[in-house]
Amino acid sequence: MYYIKPVISIGKVDIKSFEQFPIGKEVLIITSKTVSQNYGLPDIFDELRKKSSVHIFNHIRPDAPFEDLDLVLDELKQVSIDTIIAIGGGSTIDAAKALSIAFGDVSYKDVFYGKTPVPTTKIPLIAIPTTAGTGAELSFGAIIYDKDKGKKGGIRGEIIQPNYVFIDANLHNGCPIHLKAEVGFDCLTHAIETYISKKSNPIVRNQSVNCIQVIFQHLTKSCKENSIEDMEKVAIASSLMGINLAFSSTCLPHRIQYVIGPMTGTSHAQGLIAIYKGWLQYLYNEKIDELNQLASDLNMSTEEFLNRVNNLKKELNLDYGILKLGIDLKDIDEIASSVSGNVQADPSYENVESIINILKLAI
Repeated sequence: MYYIKPVISIGKVDIKSFEQFPIGKEVLIITSKTVSQNYGLPDIFDELRKKSSVHIFNHIRPDAPFEDLDLVLDELKQVSIDTIIAIGGGSTIDAAKALSIAFGDVSYKDVFYGKTPVPTTKIPLIAIPTTAGTGAELSFGAIIYDKDKGKKGGIRGEIIQPNYVFIDANLHNGCPIHLKAEVGFDCLTHAIETYISKKSNPIVRNQSVNCIQVIFQHLTKSCKENSIEDMEKVAIASSLMGINLAFSSTCLPHRIQYVIGPMTGTSHAQGLIAIYKGWLQYLYNEKIDELNQLASDLNMSTEEFLNRVNNLKKELNLDYGILKLGIDLKDIDEIASSVSGNVQADPSYENVESIINILKLAI
């Protein structure tokens, strides 16, 4: 099974773009200070204010901490929000997805901890990504962070998928080159992991192969040449990986990053880049069939595929391991024992020793 339900528009975002979708009387906009001041968005917001009350919040930090979500809920507790618009990277969109179920009687925290099921209704959500990597605009998950308990995890369910998605490569091209490269590698990890995952299926694997080919061909150009044509291809591939995430799953690198990120104060993409140094080598050492099949589908040998990934990291100045994140050998056992979630989806996982070995290879 594989389907795309949200309406997806590709092209320049302007006020006419919004006119094709229902916008309510009370509109919540989640964005960042930098994004909200550029790309003609102030003019769009002014136009929206002619018909709606617009509430703009630009304080969401990486990983969408609980306290950032609570600030929005506390300030708008007397307001009946009709529409949510998220303009930003993965954390911004994930925050909006969590908030889309949080204004009713359901506690997003209870959903996060599995105390109550994901509700069957939400506030309509428009997602406009500004980074091409997370696929948050089309996935069924919202990754958020309980700082008090040191728990990073997800609210998952089809209901929180955005209703409408705008892909404007001009927004993606506006982010710094190094950030563009890092999140682009995140997109590559989604393609590789959803292919290799035990939860994969033929359509997911086909989409993964196409995405990997796009990243190999267009990511470096989109970063170093600021090519809008190449950036649009990467942005579309990133969004489609959000669908892959909905119908497959990530593997051990994501599970490990959820521990390492809060521990080191590093970004999601930075953690994945470092962990991949060890994970791909571990898959190769363990002769994992899924890795070999992925390389074959790309018309490469396994060695050629691994070299192509490593060369991409070098081209984009992303060639580092977990030492750069501040992880030491003495931390490895603690990290490995803290990894949770669906680790069995990774065909290389046998027990905690698998994670320890991956981390040692990622040094």
